[in-house]
Amino acid sequence: MEYPHLQEIYARRGGDEFTILSVETTNRPELAKKFVAEVGATFPIVLDTEKKAREIFNLVGVPTNLLIDREGRIVFRHLGFSLGQEKMLDAEVQYLIEKSTSSAEALGSLER
Repeated sequence: MEYPHLQEIYARRGGDEFTILSVETTNRPELAKKFVAEVGATFPIVLDTEKKAREIFNLVGVPTNLLIDREGRIVFRHLGFSLGQEKMLDAEVQYLIEKSTSSAEALGSLER
């Protein structure tokens, strides 16, 4: 299950540099709401019971987890989760943080 690892990454490094958006669909929304509450995620989880987010983000399956940069662009997307994917997620998050830092430094040099 991806949520514990995503939550750990987000709690440790999320915020200004990136965010995680998870999209979940179900034909049993009450069960999904209970699951989301139990997971305790502090990043947004969209319960897409009408499949609108699926259309907006052009998703091919669920759950889909999106890593979004500070400008609001989807940079990485993951369909589901498999063991061993943690290192790849960590590398992607590091990329987003470095990208955010270099963008902020470039903007700061323009202000001088």
